[in-house]
Amino acid sequence: MKIYLSPSDQTGNLYAVGNTNEAEQCRQICALAVKALERQGVEAMTNLTASMKERVKESDEWGATVHVAVHTNAYNGKVAGTRIFCYELGGEGHRICMSVMARLAPITPGISDGISARPELYECREANAPTVYIEIGFHDNPEEAQWIIDHKPEIAEKIAHGLCDAFGVEYAEPDAEPDEIEELKQRVAKLQKTVEQLTQAVCKRYHSFGDVRADEDNAEFYLPTLERLIEQGHLKGKAGDGDDMILDLSEDAVRMLVVMDRAGVFGK
Repeated sequence: MKIYLSPSDQTGNLYAVGNTNEAEQCRQICALAVKALERQGVEAMTNLTASMKERVKESDEWGATVHVAVHTNAYNGKVAGTRIFCYELGGEGHRICMSVMARLAPITPGISDGISARPELYECREANAPTVYIEIGFHDNPEEAQWIIDHKPEIAEKIAHGLCDAFGVEYAEPDAEPDEIEELKQRVAKLQKTVEQLTQAVCKRYHSFGDVRADEDNAEFYLPTLERLIEQGHLKGKAGDGDDMILDLSEDAVRMLVVMDRAGVFGK
């Protein structure tokens, strides 16, 4: 399978937003689609500077299996949707168009999607290979224009995925980009910190007697009992003395000692 991706060269077709044009966006999408296809082990090429006729000639000379023209559409500033054209319905081009549409249309914002025969279009008519002529969406519709600008990688992947489906090539999703990996690491670290904080809040432990004294919220309630138990010899800790005495007691354990003390368990 050899896929030739032919981007629109229509620089005069301005987008409703973004200070950009059809050629600029479609060239970027085609470059991304080439990378996506090559990741699958599929031969793919594009030309980001040649004219439409030159691209058709190059596609023919290269021996493309499929000629994929990538464009964006315009009508009245309100219509939105994905349109895909082929030379004739029922042919090989139509079959491939259906595979691409099945992957691309579900992610695009418009709903007026459709496949139709357009034999009068130069690339449908003149390319030797079956042509898949994609109008991703309507660039004169501000909402859809902005969506295209913001989702070029996803668009390219869906086009590549649909082409792989058409020829029975198992599609491998792209690896996460370095920035995405770093973001995930930061999110994991943040979650781990939150878990640690929650764990400490739920299962607070006093390593030393000094930790109890430093607990501004509870020291006045806990210290009298602990000091009396130390004085009576009931609480000796694991080591150390004074504020350095190692208690290694949970807050729940300390509270239980206070309750028992108030109940007179340790004497008056």
